[in-house]
Amino acid sequence: MATHVGWAASVLLSAAAVVLAAQLACGQEAAPRAKEISREELYDRIRGGWTAMLIGGLEGLPHEFKYKEQPRPTLPEFPLLPDGAWSDDDNDFEWTHLYFMDKEGALKIPYPRIAEIWKANMQRGIWNANKRARILMEEGVLPPATGDPKRNEFASYNLSGQFCVESYGLIAPGMPRTAGEIGLHYARIAVSGEPLQATQYWTALVSLMCVRASSVEEIVKEALLAADPASALAEAVADALRAFHDHPDDWKAARKVIYDKWLVARKLGDNSTPTNGAMVILAILYGGDDLYKTMQYAMALGLDTDCNAATAGAVIGARHGFKRIETLPGFKMPDVYRNKTRPQLPSECKVTDQVETMMRLAERVILENGGAKIDMTGKPGYRIQLQTPALLEPLSKPAAPAAEAK
Repeated sequence: MATHVGWAASVLLSAAAVVLAAQLACGQEAAPRAKEISREELYDRIRGGWTAMLIGGLEGLPHEFKYKEQPRPTLPEFPLLPDGAWSDDDNDFEWTHLYFMDKEGALKIPYPRIAEIWKANMQRGIWNANKRARILMEEGVLPPATGDPKRNEFASYNLSGQFCVESYGLIAPGMPRTAGEIGLHYARIAVSGEPLQATQYWTALVSLMCVRASSVEEIVKEALLAADPASALAEAVADALRAFHDHPDDWKAARKVIYDKWLVARKLGDNSTPTNGAMVILAILYGGDDLYKTMQYAMALGLDTDCNAATAGAVIGARHGFKRIETLPGFKMPDVYRNKTRPQLPSECKVTDQVETMMRLAERVILENGGAKIDMTGKPGYRIQLQTPALLEPLSKPAAPAAEAK
């Protein structure tokens, strides 16, 4: 395992220590920094993140909730969607929003319109917090009230604050604050409180991975600037970092640290954002910047494995880009996405059609946040005004204990 350097004391004591380290590493920006990136490279990053998210989510399904008390004994081998991708809740909530965001020219679709879209499309493949939000819409309740724990019993912990938001980091490359704003808008449909800390964290991490060349661990730490240091999510990420450094060659021992604290002592369930967030961080760290290994660990570590492999895939896929993914041994994934769940969306499209949709949205985000389209030696590109992660929504109250179901 590679040795990580750069910040004092690799073994971190608390989430606050991680945030302080990130602040010291990033410094305070005197003026916005810019990054120039070709359209080709940005397209590759977005395609890489989306494709890896599809692979992780769909190939992780056979392992979902199979490993709780103990992890899978060995890392699983899995194909890379040799028959193409299809709709599942790890991707089709986001795809529905992205599709209408592009079609209707709105990065944040108004909540009354969201209710119309959900009523027309969210009839199957929908669970817990999202399902309850959908029922509330039928009763005339609009978001964000549909994500209020007083009405939605799953809203205070549910993992949709993680697995329904990664793509918003892809469409805001290098702009983690904007990624968080967009992610929060859509996450509030079904959750509030602690899960929104996960939303801010994961959108920031994916956004940073699209443009940063520093080590994976440094970016994992930097993204914590987007989460409340008092949150369970930030604490769980810090625990995963410490467990990794305490057991660099024993992923099962690190996993036991997380399990004993969060599922046994804290009594959070296997569908909560802190428990699964820690597992994703372990997968990313033990994966060693290898996409396939990262998803293997995400599946073997257990709990909500399809969601976790999807999130881990989005993070590392955005870092690597699609051109690197397609060189993986056995990669023969056809360029097809079959929609089996959302009636108003095309029944079949190309994955590259989805990526082009995200590219149009990304261009809009870049331009609306001080960026510009530029010429890069005869090729189209963008100048992105980079953002430092920042906490947009502090935690107002502690999360309720999590239930077990998805």
